[in-house]
Amino acid sequence: MALVTGVLTAADELALDRELEAMGLALTRAKVVGAKHSAKHVKLSARELVTMTTQLATLLGAGVPILGALQGLAPQMRSEGGRELISRIADSIEGGGSLSEALAQFPDSFSAVYRSSVRAGEMTGALPSVLSSQAKFLEWCAEIRSTTVQALFYPFMLMVAISALIVLMITFLVPRIIAMMPGGEESMPGPTLFLMGLSDLLVDHGVLLAGGLALVVGGTLAALRHKPTATACSRMLLRIPRLGDLLSMLAVSRFARTASTLQDAGCDVLSMIDVSSSACGNKAYQASFEEVRERVAKGDRLSEALEKQVPMDPLLVQMASVGEDTGELDVCLSQLSGYYDKEVPRMVQWFLAILEPAILVCAGGAVAFILLAAILPMLSLYENM
Repeated sequence: MALVTGVLTAADELALDRELEAMGLALTRAKVVGAKHSAKHVKLSARELVTMTTQLATLLGAGVPILGALQGLAPQMRSEGGRELISRIADSIEGGGSLSEALAQFPDSFSAVYRSSVRAGEMTGALPSVLSSQAKFLEWCAEIRSTTVQALFYPFMLMVAISALIVLMITFLVPRIIAMMPGGEESMPGPTLFLMGLSDLLVDHGVLLAGGLALVVGGTLAALRHKPTATACSRMLLRIPRLGDLLSMLAVSRFARTASTLQDAGCDVLSMIDVSSSACGNKAYQASFEEVRERVAKGDRLSEALEKQVPMDPLLVQMASVGEDTGELDVCLSQLSGYYDKEVPRMVQWFLAILEPAILVCAGGAVAFILLAAILPMLSLYENM
C-alpha cells in the first residue's frame, strides 16, 4: 500500500475523508494549512508563467514524466510563491489528479483558456505541443505589453509635466500678470476673461473638481464591469478609424490562436468557441462569438455563423471557410493568428509614433492660448496709449 500526500480544499476533516474515499483513498492524517498557503494567495508572475510553460513543454516533449518534470521545475522558480505553487501542483498529480485539475486550484495564475487548452491536450495526448503553443502566445502577449509600456513611458511623463505647467500658469503666473494691468474686467478681451474664470475655478474649487473627477473615473470603471455597458463601449471603440482596426486585430488574433490550439488538440467546435471567445479580450467580439456558438449549435457552419455577426473580421470568416472546406481549420486559424501577430506590433508602433507629436501639438496649442490671453491686455493697453 502506497502513501499519498497532497493538498486538498475541504470544509472539514469529515468532508476531506469523504472526498478521498471517492477517489479510492483512505485518510490517515490531515493538517490544516495556513492562510498563506491558500491557492488564492499564490500567483505566478507573467515571466514565471512563460518560463514554466516553456520548460514543461520541453521536458514533456523529451519524454520526461510530468511528475518528474514538475518536481525538477519547482526549485528553479525565482520566487518562493512560484516554488510553492509548482510543488503543490506536483503533489496534486502525485495524489492521482490530472494537470488540468491541479491547475484549477490556482485560477489567478492559470486562466480558463490556459486550463482548457491543457485539458484538451491531456484528452488527445498532445500536451507538449499545446504547452508549446501556449508558451509562444504568452511570450507574444508579454512582448506586446512590454513594448507598449516602454513606449508610453516618455509620452506619459511628458503629458504629466505639460499638464503641471499649464495648471501652474493658470493658477499662479497668469493671475499675477493680469493683476498688473490697469482697468477692470470690462476692459479685458474675451480670451483673458475666460482664463481668469478658469483660474478662479481651479483655485477656489480645486478640491471639489478633483473629487468630482475621481467620482467620474470610479463610476466609469464600475459601469464597465456591467456587461452590456462594456459591450456597448467596445462597439464604439471599434468604430474609431485605425484604433478600431487595432482592437479588432488583437481580438481576432487571440481568438484564432486559442481556437487553433484547441482544434489541433482535438477539442470539439462548441467548446473551442466557448474558450476562445473568453480569450479574445474584447467584449463586443465576445458577444458576437457567443452568438456564433448558438448558431453552430443549431447546425450552421462556423464560417456562416461568423459572417452573420457584426462586428466580425472578414479575414477570419474567409480563413474559417477555407479551413472547413479543406479540413484543416486549425492550420488556417494558426496562419491567421501568425499574420496578425506581425501586423499588431506594426500598428502599435504606428500609434505610438503619432502619440508624442499629438501631445506636443495639443500642449503647444494650450500654452499658446494661455500666453495669448495673458498678453492681449498688454497689447490693448499699448494701442490705447
